[in-house]
Amino acid sequence: MLVAVVGVGTELTSGQIINKNAAWISKNLKDLGVPTSCHLVVPDDRALILDALHFASERCDTLFVTGGLGPTTDDFTRELISEWTQAPLEFDPGSWEHIVDRLKSRSIEIRESQRQQAMFPKGSIVIENPDGTANAFRMKAFNKDVFVLPGPPSEIAAVWKNGIEEFVREKTKGLDRHITYSWDTIGLGESDVAHMTELCLDGIEIEKGYRVHLPYVEVKVTCLESRLATLKPAIDRLDKTLHSITVTRNGEDVPDLLAKKLTTIKRLQVQDSLSGSAIVNRLAPALKNYMKSGEWSFANHNDVLLDPQTLCLILRPWDTTTAVAEIYYHGAHFKTYFEAPFMISRMTDRRALYFAERAMIFWLQKMDDLI
Repeated sequence: MLVAVVGVGTELTSGQIINKNAAWISKNLKDLGVPTSCHLVVPDDRALILDALHFASERCDTLFVTGGLGPTTDDFTRELISEWTQAPLEFDPGSWEHIVDRLKSRSIEIRESQRQQAMFPKGSIVIENPDGTANAFRMKAFNKDVFVLPGPPSEIAAVWKNGIEEFVREKTKGLDRHITYSWDTIGLGESDVAHMTELCLDGIEIEKGYRVHLPYVEVKVTCLESRLATLKPAIDRLDKTLHSITVTRNGEDVPDLLAKKLTTIKRLQVQDSLSGSAIVNRLAPALKNYMKSGEWSFANHNDVLLDPQTLCLILRPWDTTTAVAEIYYHGAHFKTYFEAPFMISRMTDRRALYFAERAMIFWLQKMDDLI
């Protein structure tokens, strides 16, 4: 199974919003072992949308199209799917009932323009959208499976759970899936990490990839499931080679891991007088997801609380290139110093991000000693 994703919308090509839908779809497909061949984004232009459908369909066996299913005059994706597949549009009473019920429940006037959302290419299978008025649909065209989804990300997630994920799982049963292992490393530059990896895997036929997302360097290796048993010794050898510089593996994220450790904490305060907004931007979303019963707050100054019931996590400057991370809880106190690598020591924004990540890594490592 090989997928291509086409995003439709002038708001995407103009830079007004980022095409997060394609990334979300590809990530969820990758979790199921399905690779993506390409992402395309086109404006609300009929000729360009048709060009994109032709181009993408030649590079996949399963096509996802997002956007352009709404009730306005610039929502004509379904018309172009109909033209491309030569399948005339037909009115679906069930979808119209879904639209009417949803609008009435919100006291929204029902207009004739809404009816276009109940039109689908002949032979397509409607996928109900529990989060919006525009239902998605699936059809077969040119020996390919074609999914056409609404544009809002929450609605894509909703229809995904309403049959698409199950369809993909069924289709990939028995297929030779792609398996990926990854390591987020810290402390060495990309070229050094790549050199270690290439030496370790010299002579091994396996797909390798590297990505810098400061302050980390990610290493990825991918292989077909049928070759995993043969390649596993080499993958294990790479894991040992990278062990001393590895922070997380296989897509884990430090803020999520830290927040999961904090679920039993009643009160938390993060005091950060160094990183600006780096820690709050990274950690706050994770705390919202995992620390639902406790109280937590952020402060941009350092004023250690004496209340032993409050877990206090501190990041503060020591000098221009060195930072201090600390933990106070129930009378215990942990402290560490770390210096910015020379290559980023003079770059203020990167230095702040580096210190923020190093502090969260330190806090995470010490949680088992405290909780």
